Amino acid sequence: MKKYDIVVIGSGLGGLSTGLILAMNGYKVCVLEKNHQIGGTLQTFSRKGCCYDTGLHYLGSLDKGQILYKFFKYFDILDMLELRRMDNNGFDIINLAGTEYKYGMGYENFEKQMLISFPAEADAIKKYITKMKEVSNSFDLYNMRYPVTFSFDSVEALSENLQEYLKSITKNKALQNVLAGINVIYAQSPEDTSVYMHALIFNYYINSSYRVLGGGQKVADAFATAIKNKSGTVITKKEVVKFNYTGNNISSVLTKDGDEFFADKFISNLHPEVTIELAGEEHFRKAYVNRIKRLKNGISNFALHIKLKEKNFPVNQSNYHYYKENSVWGVATYDENNWPKNFLLYTPEDDANQTTTDCISAFTYMKIEELDKWKDTSIEKRGDDYREWKKMKAEKLLELVSEQFPILKNNIDSYYVSTPLTYRDYIGTKDGAMYGIIRDSRNPNESQIMPKTRIPNLLLTGQNINLHGSLGVLISSVVTCGEILGTNELVKQFNDVVKED
Repeated sequence: MKKYDIVVIGSGLGGLSTGLILAMNGYKVCVLEKNHQIGGTLQTFSRKGCCYDTGLHYLGSLDKGQILYKFFKYFDILDMLELRRMDNNGFDIINLAGTEYKYGMGYENFEKQMLISFPAEADAIKKYITKMKEVSNSFDLYNMRYPVTFSFDSVEALSENLQEYLKSITKNKALQNVLAGINVIYAQSPEDTSVYMHALIFNYYINSSYRVLGGGQKVADAFATAIKNKSGTVITKKEVVKFNYTGNNISSVLTKDGDEFFADKFISNLHPEVTIELAGEEHFRKAYVNRIKRLKNGISNFALHIKLKEKNFPVNQSNYHYYKENSVWGVATYDENNWPKNFLLYTPEDDANQTTTDCISAFTYMKIEELDKWKDTSIEKRGDDYREWKKMKAEKLLELVSEQFPILKNNIDSYYVSTPLTYRDYIGTKDGAMYGIIRDSRNPNESQIMPKTRIPNLLLTGQNINLHGSLGVLISSVVTCGEILGTNELVKQFNDVVKED
């Protein structure tokens, strides 16, 4: 019999960070992962000498003293990571129908770069920057500020629509779209995107942006090492298929291979709807189950990982966001004739000194409904027609990417494709959604999911609890662990550790 204080289900960043916080506080923790590799969308894979990321492309606020730096200092994993700062004058490049705009790093430099493109919009740009600072500074947990007095009920920015706000500060449609340019990294529509969510994500990346040499897997491995250093356990190839109960409490979880893991408490990093299915709907209030089922998930991705014949593509310290039209909105609403409407391109890196590469990744949105024909299949067992379909789609995306980067023409050695089904089967969401549930500014309370459940010893963690992205997930782990340790006590502990730096 395997008995722990706490079993965490799922080793994405939410599961790993939650497990590590609890292990640091003396709990005997076990993290279970269904795949052979930990990390969720932190995972990387290698082909022909290239190491490709599946989800994590960059991290924000990692300069000394900034919030992610503090988190990694608290977790004692900074020395395990090799980081490379991105282009100071354009870590994100937004291309709207052929015209490029650059995001400068740091608020002052961001303003400077925006004024180069929009010299007549100084007032609007200043208003935008002021708003981003005000919103992001107003949340205690986002800044890990003690004591935490935050209440969702009092947050105006949660219900303030981003598109309408941008229209209120400028009539320049190009500027409106450029300021909303990072929309692509959290897959929201103009109808539902709140100023709150946009500001927190924008502030996170604008402070400073870094790549992790070797990819996101290095982050996952660092967390796993830290958990083991605190006498915790991380076990792969353990897919949880059943929860067992003693009275109203979960007593153990059963894995697909027949192993049983007992614990006093269980924490699920899985999507809440998947968690409810595993735990049994009868253990939750019907209204809660119905609300979770009503929530819409963000769209999924189609990824193209390219190996070149020659190592002649410049290593780009920028994320390149291309939009076929003069709008960053609506790229998820496509049809067969106009797909793909956008792509994100970046060059993964292993060596801080390399200047050219033969490894490139490109991502675009894709609806999982396109793959209904193969929805009941599993990885490596989808058939020849699926492979032909992937090839057709890959060639379409490659054509669009090559139009912007002609150096790729006649220079492709091979490529590898991930579809929404790939993401579904690896990250455990029903529709392969990369960014979890949609946060709707029209009804913000509907999409607020708390870590506590009706099952006394079951908690939730991960990106659906608080906010998308790496920082959002880490804050979610604080919220979840706060149910056990006390949120203010945990935030105080965090500050006591990092103030010594």
